[in-house]
Amino acid sequence: MAPRTALWAGVRAGWFFPFGNIRAQGIPAGPFLARQGVPWSDFSASGPMVELDVGLRLARSYALFALWERAELGSGSSTALGQPDGGSTDFWGIGLRASSDPNGIGFLTEIALGYRRARADFRDGSALELTDGIFEARLGVGADIRINPHLSLSPMATLGVGSFGEVEYVSPSGVGTNLIGPLDDQDAHGWFTIGVGGHLDLLGQR
Repeated sequence: MAPRTALWAGVRAGWFFPFGNIRAQGIPAGPFLARQGVPWSDFSASGPMVELDVGLRLARSYALFALWERAELGSGSSTALGQPDGGSTDFWGIGLRASSDPNGIGFLTEIALGYRRARADFRDGSALELTDGIFEARLGVGADIRINPHLSLSPMATLGVGSFGEVEYVSPSGVGTNLIGPLDDQDAHGWFTIGVGGHLDLLGQR
C-alpha cells in the first residue's frame, strides 16, 4: 500500500520527439505579409531523454513535484545555418500527478508547467540557441504500478506545447544574432515523449 504522505523522488527515462516551429518567418507578398513557420525538425531530431523528479506525496493519490527533463537530440535536416551536429533541450517545471489506484495498478495523469530551452549544434562550432520558453505546458497519461510500499513504476506518454521567445544564432567566435527579425514573430512548438519512470516514497506516513 502507498503511504498517505511521503517524500517522493525518482527518475524517468524515455525518448523525446520535437515538432512544430521555432519561429514564424515574415515573407512580403505584395501589399501583404505572409508568415511561414521554420520547423524545429530542421535543426533537431528525436533522441533519448531522462527526467529527475522530487516532491511530496499528498493524500495518497496525489504528488506535487519539481522536475528537470533533459534530452539529447539528433541532427536536423537543414543545412541553412551549417552542418547539423546534434543538440539538446532542457525543461524545468512544477508538476502535479494523480493516480486512480496508488495501491495497485491505477490510471495515471500528470500536468506540468515550466520553462524550456533548446540548442542545436553545428560542426563548425556555431549553434542555434532557443530560449525564453516560459509557461511551457505538458500533459501526461500512463499507468501507476505499485511494486511495494516504497516503490512504484509508471510507463507514461507526455505531450507538451510552448513557444520560444528568443531564437539566436551564435557564431563559432561567440557572436550572437537574433533570428526573429522585425517582420518575423514567435511560433508554437511541441514535443512528445514516451518512457518509464521509477519513484520511491521515503519517510512515508501511513
